[in-house]
Amino acid sequence: MPTPIDGLGADLLDAFTGTNLLFYGGAVAVTGAMAFSGADHAIRVGVQRNLVAPAFADAAFYAGYALPATVAPAIYLIGLAAHDPTAAGAGSAALQALATALTATGVLKIAIGRPYPLAGGDPSAPDRLDHPEYARQFRPFQTVWPLPSWPSGHTSATVSIAAAFTAYYPEEAWVPFVGYPLGILIGLGMVDGDRHWASDVLAGGLIGHAIGYTIGADFRRRVRSQGARGTAAVKIVPLATPTYWGLDATGSW
Repeated sequence: MPTPIDGLGADLLDAFTGTNLLFYGGAVAVTGAMAFSGADHAIRVGVQRNLVAPAFADAAFYAGYALPATVAPAIYLIGLAAHDPTAAGAGSAALQALATALTATGVLKIAIGRPYPLAGGDPSAPDRLDHPEYARQFRPFQTVWPLPSWPSGHTSATVSIAAAFTAYYPEEAWVPFVGYPLGILIGLGMVDGDRHWASDVLAGGLIGHAIGYTIGADFRRRVRSQGARGTAAVKIVPLATPTYWGLDATGSW
């Protein structure tokens, strides 16, 4: 039965090398462009003045914790209970992707040190939207707890699971059509609730996708390979022949 630590070293190497570097570079590039061009601040002001929906923002905030914490473990446990290697492999892929995405996100948050949009200020202050300089502030390695803003952990966690399932079940078209929109909605809720900059969310999505899709694809290959070997063994071993039970061609032990 697959476990969440299967192939961990190889999976991490795959997740942080190759074409995935384009996703990580894109996360950095889009953040720099949006932060220093004023786009992050403009989006924040526009959303907070015209599109605030507290119920949606709060739902996204709590769902960003609840969904990753329940979906991935549930699929894995269901696979174990049903003795289903395919389901256990899907849950294992999602758990490994989630743990990797959260660890990478935490390290990046500390390393980049970007303050949240409110920058520790009063959310009801009348001038809270009058500070475009907040979007351009980065304080590397100056804050360990609470974790800084970039990238969005809610988004990276949710998207990593969606991407892992998408790569693991490429024949199931509904998986990405459900998983990725959930990740996008949670990210939008973070912006709507003034909990993240828009570029935090975009970066989190890019990072979560790269990690999750790679790990999901790696688990799929392993599970399919193990299944093929098991099937081949059943076909090759002649259970009814005397040699299987320890007898030679003459009938002697």
